[in-house]
Amino acid sequence: MTLKRKLDYGNKSIEYSIIKSKRIKTSEIIVDKDKVVVRTPLDKSLSEVEKIIQSKSSWILKKQLEYQREVSEIKKPTFEAGSTLPYLGKNHPLRIIYNQRNQDEIKFVNEEFLISLVNSKASKRKIKSLYEEWLMRKAHTLFKKKVKHYSKELEVQPNCMLIKKLKNRWGSTTKDSVINLNVNLLKTPSDVIDYMVLHELCHLKIKEHSYHFWDLLHRFMPGYQEKIYWLQINGVSLT
Repeated sequence: MTLKRKLDYGNKSIEYSIIKSKRIKTSEIIVDKDKVVVRTPLDKSLSEVEKIIQSKSSWILKKQLEYQREVSEIKKPTFEAGSTLPYLGKNHPLRIIYNQRNQDEIKFVNEEFLISLVNSKASKRKIKSLYEEWLMRKAHTLFKKKVKHYSKELEVQPNCMLIKKLKNRWGSTTKDSVINLNVNLLKTPSDVIDYMVLHELCHLKIKEHSYHFWDLLHRFMPGYQEKIYWLQINGVSLT
């Protein structure tokens, strides 16, 4: 059960959602850049929840302001020598060398991307292409392991997993139990990938984003809100 409420605090307004669950024993407030969520036991009254928000109003507004000032940890790639490429939540140095071999290559060695090019006049588009092909190969291996692990945890079985370069979402689950994951997730920290895999697998049990869904997700990953927030801050630099 989810309720939306609003509390005026000075010249500010705090809009918040209340999620009640029989599994929750004590109330908790989750704050991110765009919303405030209060998770409470079923027997907690609306007036009691409002008192909790009132007592934490200053902290909530301060936290939201901090989030608004946050800067993305991930740098947008320029695909130039001396720049960086993102992988598993970090900016790794990009080094370009020229060789006499018959093909262009990309390797990840000692926390550094090394790109070997045949043509010294190769374009940034070529470097980007090599990087994206590498990401796709790596994503298949890593995502498959994570889907297998969390499928066992949740006791579900997707029909298959597809990795795509999605534009407006990080993942999706079809009515045929096909899990789609955005290859750009490989640029995020490992625990953020865990969150997205778990999120989509939870949809095999609960289709809509109801409080039942978030309760299920919370059971397996209590700190999932932190992963959502990381994506909110860094997402623009990942696509």
